[in-house]
Amino acid sequence: MHVINHNKQVCWYAEQAFADPHPRLFDPHWWQEQKAVVGSSLGRGVTWFVKLDGRHMVLRHYYRGGMVGKLVRDRFWFEGVEGSRAMAEFALLEQLCARDLPVPRPYAARMSKSGPFYRADILLERIRGAKDLVDLLKKGPVPDATWQRIGQVIRRFHDAGVYHADLNSHNILIDRDDKVWLIDFDKGAIRSPGPWQQANLERLLRSFNKESVLHTSFHWVPGNWQSLMAGYRGE
Repeated sequence: MHVINHNKQVCWYAEQAFADPHPRLFDPHWWQEQKAVVGSSLGRGVTWFVKLDGRHMVLRHYYRGGMVGKLVRDRFWFEGVEGSRAMAEFALLEQLCARDLPVPRPYAARMSKSGPFYRADILLERIRGAKDLVDLLKKGPVPDATWQRIGQVIRRFHDAGVYHADLNSHNILIDRDDKVWLIDFDKGAIRSPGPWQQANLERLLRSFNKESVLHTSFHWVPGNWQSLMAGYRGE
C-alpha cells in the first residue's frame, strides 16, 4: 500500500493499482472530463461507476445517515487517520481479500481534514455483471440453490468473525456465474463470536420484509428465508 500526504489530505493506494496515484482519482469531475464515467447510482449521494486502464471501479463518497445526516451531511469528527471511515473500510477489505472472502477489492481511500472534521472517499472494484438481491427479486424468484449459497456465504463471514454493520438485501450481490458477494463494509469489523451474529441475520430478515412492502412486485416468500438458513446451518 502506498501512503501519500497531499497537504491536508491523506490518500492510500493499493500496490500497483495506479500508474499515477493522485487525489484527482477521488474527484467525479475529473472522471467526467476523462469521459471515464460509465454509470452512477443514487443513494444518500451519487455513487460513480468509472473505468481506468480496463479496470472497472466504484467511487463512493461517505455521507452521514439519520437525523445527524440532515444537519452535517458528510463531515465526521477526526479521531486519527486509521480510524477514519474510508481508511478503516480499506484496511478491512484488504484483510477479507487476503482471506479469499467474496468482497470487492479496495483500490484507494482518501481522508481530507478540515479543522476537527474530515471528509472521506473510497475507490473499490466493481463486480461486473452483478445485481443486488432487491433488483433480482423485483424481476422474479431466486432459486432455492442460490438462497442456500447466500446462507453459506454469510456463514463463512461469521465464522471468520466478520461483522457487517449493514447486512441488508441491497448489500448482497449475485454475479453472472451465480457467485454471491457482500459489499459495503463501512463500519465493519473483525469480532469474536457473540450475539452480533444472530443480530446480523435478524437485520437481514427485516430488510427482506421491508422491501416486500415497498415493491408491488417482489418475489420473496418465507420459504426463501428457510432455504437461506439451511445453507447457513450447513444442512
